[in-house]
Amino acid sequence: MIVDQVRAHLDAEALARDALAFVDVPSETGDEGAGSDFLAELLRREGFAGVEIDEVEPGRPNVYARVPGAGSGRSLVLNGHVDTIPVGQCPRAGRDGDWLVGRGTEDMKSGLVAMVHGAAALRRAGIDLDGDLWLTGVVGHETPVGHKEGPRRLIQHLRSGRIAADGILIAEGPSAIWAASLGSAMFTIRGTSGREPVHSLKVAYEENPARWLGELLVELARLEEEFEAGQHHPLCGRQQLNVGLVRAGDWFNRLPVEFEVTGTRRWTPGLTRDDVVAHLEAACQRAAGEAGLRFAVELSNDREPFATPVDHPLVQALRSASAASAGEPAEIIGMALTGDANLYANEAAMPVAYYGPGYDTAHSDLERVSLASVVHCAEVYALTCAGFCGVS
Repeated sequence: MIVDQVRAHLDAEALARDALAFVDVPSETGDEGAGSDFLAELLRREGFAGVEIDEVEPGRPNVYARVPGAGSGRSLVLNGHVDTIPVGQCPRAGRDGDWLVGRGTEDMKSGLVAMVHGAAALRRAGIDLDGDLWLTGVVGHETPVGHKEGPRRLIQHLRSGRIAADGILIAEGPSAIWAASLGSAMFTIRGTSGREPVHSLKVAYEENPARWLGELLVELARLEEEFEAGQHHPLCGRQQLNVGLVRAGDWFNRLPVEFEVTGTRRWTPGLTRDDVVAHLEAACQRAAGEAGLRFAVELSNDREPFATPVDHPLVQALRSASAASAGEPAEIIGMALTGDANLYANEAAMPVAYYGPGYDTAHSDLERVSLASVVHCAEVYALTCAGFCGVS
């Protein structure tokens, strides 16, 4: 069986050493060069020829390695980001029993190392794929410092055909088949009254724009109630709305003539940002009432949702691979969280899914990942490649 051949060529201690060595290399977003160099050298060491260094910005390269197939199967991109959030108070790279500790262990250097070791296990076992396999690492993932520069460069290559693929597997997330995500955006609603900022003694509260700001917040609450009562997506749940910032006025007894409400809006597959803007504009119209307020709605940092069908060959290959590795197929899930898959699915029209060693401590002050889960992922990645690309 292929799973036995793969296991025979995976070394848990080698995975641990490489993951911790990678974590020990700083590669915070905006300064990822050393991390990209490490990944490129790891690929070369594991026998992958023709490693490409794609300078997205000076000192910030994406890394690609192509494993040519026989030409008759589907092609797969294994992908991850080499950048991390700032190290902060997270401990240095280290080992605590089965736990690998340090910034980037879970998010997501261990996944990248498992990706390389899984592909190398196929090569060592003499298992040739029918389709091409691409091993890729990108920069600029973590916002707000990163602006998805690396993923968007990869998208350019996918759209041009320079990197030809039939699916993308991102080596991140829980050990589950994450096949759908909500869309998300930051929204800002600006309201203006057209009045002068006079002393509040001169204006009845009923005419105060602040009173109508309250109406707007009530309308947003009603919209959120509609989401709760409405249709929920079977994988990633329901639409969501929440408010984080409310600004109005500049002095306690001056009429506030302008205000802003800023928050987060998440929406389900099947809807678009245009639908989201329409929902918010309708809420504004209801809140305006007779106050004569003028509203403007803006979205920023928007990502459309994605959903890969559960019967897609990529999802099915992951199910078979996880069953062969763990004895039963992994759960198929969706998440409210948005990531690079939302870009790959919508901007490159590419089927995409995640599967990773864990997603419990990312961005925390004690980031860690289980070595057993990293080894499991290396098996799953190798077996998914065999199942999706075909074995020659």
